[in-house]
Amino acid sequence: ATLLPVMASAALQAVVNPLRLLLPATIATSLAFLLPTAAPSNVVALAKSADLARMLRTRDFFWNGLPLTIAAVLVCAALTQILGEVMFDVDGPLPRWACETTISGNCIFAKIPGFVEGRWVQEQACIINQGAAADGMICRIWNGTTYSTADVM
Repeated sequence: ATLLPVMASAALQAVVNPLRLLLPATIATSLAFLLPTAAPSNVVALAKSADLARMLRTRDFFWNGLPLTIAAVLVCAALTQILGEVMFDVDGPLPRWACETTISGNCIFAKIPGFVEGRWVQEQACIINQGAAADGMICRIWNGTTYSTADVM
């Protein structure tokens, strides 16, 4: 969960839908079954095992959690790919909400028609960079083409 803001920023700089990176990462954080400290229930089981004839060890959690982790990764990867596209359109262009909610303010929606990731759009996200344009600002669309912000606003 600590990496989610970094992944969101990376997606914005790559001009791709942030959900393409954030959705799998968020779901993957729920797949921690290998260590006793991975989930609160594991910690409780480890603490209560002190009352047993043989206390649980990290090795016990690892070997029992490994098949569960492998199965969960396969199922969640397939579901994330399928449902991510159906429900959230993760393979589509960078959505307007991702540009409008950015804290850094370095994203604008420019009136540049064209194909973005195989889809025709009338407007597309443009990431603002300091540059040598006349007004001092240039922006970059998803395919790497740069424009002056004065020309696209």
